[in-house]
Amino acid sequence: MMKFKKMPSAEIQPGDDALMATAIVQLRGYGADVRRPEGSSFQLKLPKGVNFYPTTGKIYIDGGVSALTQKGLEALLLILRDQGTIANPA
Repeated sequence: MMKFKKMPSAEIQPGDDALMATAIVQLRGYGADVRRPEGSSFQLKLPKGVNFYPTTGKIYIDGGVSALTQKGLEALLLILRDQGTIANPA
């Protein structure tokens, strides 16, 4: 498995679902270090082991056995704020 810091920065790719594109744009807008595993059309990786799947809204933390009960981009943003990964909006 590729280490987070060696993964390429997330870029919108041709054929991406609108939810993927929106997630990348919003996460970057908040200053998040968002990465995309090579060859993955469905997963975004963030610091502190956070994984997000925009088309399903599922959020996983590395080492966890299942997805968190919270779902969606807004839930992800709250988690990242709580972790201190992104700042609260002005």
